[in-house]
Amino acid sequence: MSTVGIIGCGWLGLPLGKHLVEAGYKVVGSTTRPEKLKSLEEVGIEPVLLSLNPMPEGQDFNKLFKAETLFINVPPRSRIHTPEYYREQIKYLKYQLQNSSVKRVIFISSTSFYPNTGEAVDESTPYDLQKGSTKAVVYGELEIAQISQPLSILRCGGLMGGDRIPGKWFAGKETTGAETPINYIHRDDVIKYVTWLLEKESWPAIKNMVSSEHISRKQVHEAMATKYNFAPPVWINPQMLTSKIVESNVSAPFEFKSPLSY
Repeated sequence: MSTVGIIGCGWLGLPLGKHLVEAGYKVVGSTTRPEKLKSLEEVGIEPVLLSLNPMPEGQDFNKLFKAETLFINVPPRSRIHTPEYYREQIKYLKYQLQNSSVKRVIFISSTSFYPNTGEAVDESTPYDLQKGSTKAVVYGELEIAQISQPLSILRCGGLMGGDRIPGKWFAGKETTGAETPINYIHRDDVIKYVTWLLEKESWPAIKNMVSSEHISRKQVHEAMATKYNFAPPVWINPQMLTSKIVESNVSAPFEFKSPLSY
């Protein structure tokens, strides 16, 4: 039985781990909070404690680095830590991987790696910190790219699904950017893609995990307001925000959910 380690069993990592257990994988997963250990165990995940402070600290977390595949889902916490702190967190994971038996790594990143060009960008578009690339995201990728194991970086757009409904946060509130094109991805699609990837021998280096439908924020948010019965946002200027259109490079057999179906 193949073992998958998941660093970060939160909003994405926990349902991924549950799905992989049901698919027949042995899963070791981490949480930063002792009170969450039981919730991991209840879905069949072997739980360990791991915090990146920025050095790894916790209990039994070395089990993660004995897995065949390691899934790293540690987003930067920009309200608490600096980009440099995030870089140190990923650097320590890199050091752990250098002395581990892990054979392959999946790293969850973000489409905020790309600059806000106002145009289409793809996986060949370089970052540009002067034009809106998120510094922490760039730093994290630069560090993890130095590992020796095969690495797949999944640059996810705005993650939706479960309790994350587009527009609900802005229900009845003033907000801007009505005509700004969206770059969304549903959590179920990420889980589906990761499960498929685990079965493959060769891995892509970088994948843009976004729906191919880049409709406007207004279209999506108002459709969700109708579907889930909450007040639509109140749109004020500017109608267009500085952004980009991220081109998906995920091909058949995948057809990601339309944002209008979330």
